[in-house]
Amino acid sequence: MEFRKASLLNLVIAFIIYASTEKCIASVPTFQYEDRTCSRCPPGQYMKVPCTKDRDTICAPCSANHYTQFWNYLQKCQYCNNFCKEAQYIKHECNATHNRVCECKDGYFWKYEFCMKQKVCLPGYEVKTAGTPYTDRVCGKCARGYFSSVSSAIAQCKRHTNCTELGLKLDILGTVWHDNLCSPCQPHGSREGITECEQALFYFVARQKIEQRKVFSFGKALLNETRRSVLETWNDKQKHQQIMLFLDKWKMQQKETITAEALVKILRAVKLNKVAKKVSKKFLKDKVTAVQKNCAVSVS
Repeated sequence: MEFRKASLLNLVIAFIIYASTEKCIASVPTFQYEDRTCSRCPPGQYMKVPCTKDRDTICAPCSANHYTQFWNYLQKCQYCNNFCKEAQYIKHECNATHNRVCECKDGYFWKYEFCMKQKVCLPGYEVKTAGTPYTDRVCGKCARGYFSSVSSAIAQCKRHTNCTELGLKLDILGTVWHDNLCSPCQPHGSREGITECEQALFYFVARQKIEQRKVFSFGKALLNETRRSVLETWNDKQKHQQIMLFLDKWKMQQKETITAEALVKILRAVKLNKVAKKVSKKFLKDKVTAVQKNCAVSVS
């Protein structure tokens, strides 16, 4: 009885081994060659010698810088011909089973067969969706009561400062691109020696619609320089960026705090009267001479 059980168990084991072997054999892909069914070569190898009536296909491994990605009957491996372009890095190096894989570097995304620089969110906007190697960064305008005063790839909009909670007076109402300006003006958020109030004043002017030739005249008047010197500062940036460059350089030349009055005077000198009027209305509204002097410091 025990012998019969042992024999039955051995028979079951033998059947399982046979079935597994048949399954493995059956899983090897084949191809037809001169009316014969031959095994394909696995990834990473190629067909060195086709099968015959007496033996199966002879496969050989791919040499360096060559690959086969799928079961095949190729007579030679494929060359790793994917070379990384500018602004790309090697994500996966070439190996026996895969071609080289390239991907755009951080801050770039793949479009039109090139890695293109992702957009930067300008003042007044924040990053809504971060960019990927295959999609551009998505910017969205700051909601009411929030602002962003920088061009950034990561910055989020901040809530306007509550001047009352700080025991201060609201002097200039905030926008999507600058904070509420409290009186006296607070120095927080300054950049490169430019106070937050001066920055708000500069951004306001830079965002106005000014003709290209007027931008040049404005730069000459601001910097009090020759045409040649101004041309050295000139570049191919957008107009608002060029105006900001002029204003930043002007600020560096000044030993004192920039005042709204001083900027208005220069704007009028180059016949930018509409812009001067807008600056006066926003930064000097309802102020008598005595208060203007105090405000000149607060908005600087």
